[in-house]
Amino acid sequence: MTLPILILALIMALALAYYEFSRRSEANKQQDLHRRILGPSSATEAEARLPGDIRQPQASRPTPEFLRPITQWLAQAGLEIRPEQFLGLTLLGGLAGVLLTALRLHLGIVCLYGAALGALPTVYVLIQRKRRLATFSQQLPYVADFLRSTLRAGHPLARGLQMATENSPEPMATELRLTLEQMRYGASLPDAMETMFKRVPEESLGFFVAAVRVQSHVGSSLAEILDRVAEAIRARQRLQQQIKALTAQARMSGLMVGAMPFLLLMLFTLIRPDYTGVLFYDATGNKLLEAAITMDLIALFVINRMVKV
Repeated sequence: MTLPILILALIMALALAYYEFSRRSEANKQQDLHRRILGPSSATEAEARLPGDIRQPQASRPTPEFLRPITQWLAQAGLEIRPEQFLGLTLLGGLAGVLLTALRLHLGIVCLYGAALGALPTVYVLIQRKRRLATFSQQLPYVADFLRSTLRAGHPLARGLQMATENSPEPMATELRLTLEQMRYGASLPDAMETMFKRVPEESLGFFVAAVRVQSHVGSSLAEILDRVAEAIRARQRLQQQIKALTAQARMSGLMVGAMPFLLLMLFTLIRPDYTGVLFYDATGNKLLEAAITMDLIALFVINRMVKV
């Protein structure tokens, strides 16, 4: 009777935590927006540069220095949560994994399950970050073409950025909006673009930022530079897609080889619990299971590095 009650309590705690983490007021979102615009400056400098009506209240504490990389990492994934909330969710997931398995399994396996559940938020953020950066990279050539067209039509680059912000999908629209907001606070266009590159560390964006900075120093035709940059980005993306297609079979084989032991263990545990019970309830079986999981994870890592170009 104790285990179902414990599971229900943990599920309710996770649900309440998710609700609390996802509940964000517009004021907090505005503060986070300006925090991202101002970059990694100190809280005092940030408060001095913001207008009085949007400054953070005195009770709000600045983000600690050691949490700022996590803040930037979460922002790159497009997640509207604070680093403290992310760390709390990770610890809550690890505690849930430990408590759910502590009554049935060996201590080593319990720690493994706890670490696995605790790593789920990190895995989710990694996936979201990779997807968001990939989407941004795919949208960048079209934005470069749009800016080139506005420049040839006689509009300044700042006006072209504003028009691109109004017509671009996410996440490009958000990043361009942040760039325009930073320019409104006095930053030059190359510096604002450089800050955007720090927020979105995509190599394709680096070409675009370099083109803007070269044009600001040399004064050449930015429209022609953007045309060449867009073509170079598209050529690079075509090459990446070709490499991804050529390595698809090897990546799928590695995934199947890595997932097969876990699937077989799960299947045999459901069909013949007495057959796999020795792995969970015997000391030697626990060591064999830990060694097998470790070697399987190492094999997955090696295969992933082999097919990565």
